Amino acid sequence: MSWFFLISINIVAISVAYLFQRLAMKKEESDPVLSTIIFQFLLGCVTIPFAVTQGFSWPNWAELWPYFLFSTTLYALGSIMFFKSIKLIEASEMTILGGLGAIVAVLCAYIFLQERLVIQQYFGALLVILSIMLVQYRKQKFVFSKGAILALIATSLFAFGTISDMLIIKTYDAVSYAGLMSLFPGLMLCLMYPKKVKELPKAIKIIDRNLVIYGLIYSVGVITFYMALAKGAMLSQVSVISKTNIILTVILAAIFIRERDHLWRKVVAALICMVGVILVA
Repeated sequence: MSWFFLISINIVAISVAYLFQRLAMKKEESDPVLSTIIFQFLLGCVTIPFAVTQGFSWPNWAELWPYFLFSTTLYALGSIMFFKSIKLIEASEMTILGGLGAIVAVLCAYIFLQERLVIQQYFGALLVILSIMLVQYRKQKFVFSKGAILALIATSLFAFGTISDMLIIKTYDAVSYAGLMSLFPGLMLCLMYPKKVKELPKAIKIIDRNLVIYGLIYSVGVITFYMALAKGAMLSQVSVISKTNIILTVILAAIFIRERDHLWRKVVAALICMVGVILVA
């Protein structure tokens, strides 16, 4: 199975997963913190057994523990913010706002990895910012809601996490890393929210099926992403190609969960964002 086929599965899986995340979180009674913890454990329950079948190995903790701690913290905080965000805004809007992560990732690579920036990346960054402004345009002014701000912060945290990922998988198996990094953020959130841990048994008994479906489908996206890397794909390649999920999510959200307000503006913003992300990366 080629890495391109794997990343194609990733694109569809992540786009579909976002729809179920939105369906689960838009309910008034949904708890973002509990939902995030349950989601991370669901993710771990799928990705770790898969990693075992692929020859799971433990990392060199003496060398890599600072990077694991850094990534775990970023993904834990980022996941919480994404769940809080999608409770307040549409899946299509959140996906477009996620384009900011590409800019942050490239800036991090420039600062910490000494990667060069070229003129097309500056132009791409402007396009991403334009798409964000376009999707936030309301009644002749730009309005950044709480949900939008949370999404922008979350995608920035995930971008920092991606840089840490790059450093880890230089010396550690990508699929094994995917399994551990699916579980660790959930464990950290349990430490951060001990009172919520007491509510977990009750929450699991009445778990929303949309959240379960989201976790299962998203795990397919995670596995195929890291399998593509293990097959020899460059992180820059898969990161760019995977961003086609921006326009796919907007289209699927309009068709299946009726996110049709300002649809043409969102489609245009998604296309601009996708082009911008490709240029940035």
